[in-house]
Amino acid sequence: MNIELHQINKQYGKTHALRDLSLCISDPVNVIVLIGPSGSGKSTLMRLLGALESPDSGELVFDQQPLLQNEEALLQHRRQNGYLFQSFNLFPHLTAAENIELPLIKVHGKKADEANKLCQQALEKFQLEPHQHKYPSQLSGGQQQRFALARAIAIQPRLLLLDEPTSALDPEMTAEVLKVIETLSRSGQPIILSTHEMGFARAVADQVIFLAEGKILEQGSPEELFGKPSHPYVQNFLSKVMRY
Repeated sequence: MNIELHQINKQYGKTHALRDLSLCISDPVNVIVLIGPSGSGKSTLMRLLGALESPDSGELVFDQQPLLQNEEALLQHRRQNGYLFQSFNLFPHLTAAENIELPLIKVHGKKADEANKLCQQALEKFQLEPHQHKYPSQLSGGQQQRFALARAIAIQPRLLLLDEPTSALDPEMTAEVLKVIETLSRSGQPIILSTHEMGFARAVADQVIFLAEGKILEQGSPEELFGKPSHPYVQNFLSKVMRY
């Protein structure tokens, strides 16, 4: 997928979340990882890329097609993508499998038998079949996150957007979810994710983007950005977070 952002700005009141941000990503880049300090604009950028919010100014372009800022175009774009944010957002009154099938039927217009087939394919990918009839309250945090991931990929998304997918998990569950994401990345699924897991970012990314104060300070391959960062702020940040 080819993605271009031109002079993107986004403010929330007096907070300037993104400042004249420009970016160009083209094939064969498949996995893009956003890193940087808390409050740097990573989540805002993810929401704009998924058309869950609109920029105050600037242009987003996907595969040479500008993303028009009208509800019909934004809705179509949203339906093409899979999302996983910091909360799992599973419906507590539905089984885990029903949480996957319902969006396929209600949002994507699939018939029940097709939705069930896509659901089972996603469950098999994550080895979740034994837990499909459980309710969210009966699942561990890691299992809930894996079901949320299965729901996101069941629609066969054009782009998978993962915003700090392990932020609420303990170390064992974090490792479990990261293994699933790594498997997806190796299968060729286009992914943009934000994370504080520097080792994981280094292992799976094709391109790493470092944000701070709403700007891109540095962009490059994992070898370049983690091995020989050129921006002083990035050097200082990485020297602290990768010390231990």
